[in-house]
Amino acid sequence: MVVVGLMTFVIVAESESVVAPTLTASPSSTPTPQPVRPVPRLIQLILDTATKHGIDGERFLETARCESSLKPGAIGDHGTSYGLFQIHLPAHPSVSIEQALDPYFAVEWSAKKFKANPKIWSCYKKLYGR
Repeated sequence: MVVVGLMTFVIVAESESVVAPTLTASPSSTPTPQPVRPVPRLIQLILDTATKHGIDGERFLETARCESSLKPGAIGDHGTSYGLFQIHLPAHPSVSIEQALDPYFAVEWSAKKFKANPKIWSCYKKLYGR
């Protein structure tokens, strides 16, 4: 946390909540930062892309939430899966790390794969069965 005059900023990792310098008065008269989460924009992107591709938006969203907790910078599987949908690069060598970490690319790419076969995601199988 960084305090500058009467403004308080919380510095967090890129994939975590971002705190805006918008302040509100608290009972103790100390300004309290109000968190602004980028997650609603990601949710809207995922749902809009699902609609565009004719896939179940809630299942698509919940798969991403399970895979990455909606963190575009998520890295899993010992450094082999990246992004919102944990694109497993050894299985998809045409996708670069940068592309997998780009939420716009990842959502669009994943929607196409999801439409063809959502069961390639272990989280989909976990959530909705085999």
